[in-house]
Amino acid sequence: MLKWFSRVIFAIVLIFFLLVGIFFAVRNPQPVSLDLIFWQAPEFSVSLYLLLAFALGAIVAIVASSIVLLKAENHVRVLSRRCTSAQKELDSLRKATLTKDLEIDRE
Repeated sequence: MLKWFSRVIFAIVLIFFLLVGIFFAVRNPQPVSLDLIFWQAPEFSVSLYLLLAFALGAIVAIVASSIVLLKAENHVRVLSRRCTSAQKELDSLRKATLTKDLEIDRE
């Protein structure tokens, strides 16, 4: 139920921002040129530059979060191996203790 509600809210927010973006693009058709320190960009509309900046920011965010996610997955893999190793060692120690106890009982 909550997953459905969150999807509806996400869709409403997405549609709202799309409408705001379309409205911004329609209201700002004048061309501008960006003059950066070492490079002068060609003249495009303000909305196109805004969309390009948004897309570049999204790509950078995805790459950065992917790097963090890959590091976390690697850390989980290492900890899983350590846990498996510790579990095997614990099982072998339990078996060794049981074997000693059985030998003592037989005597």
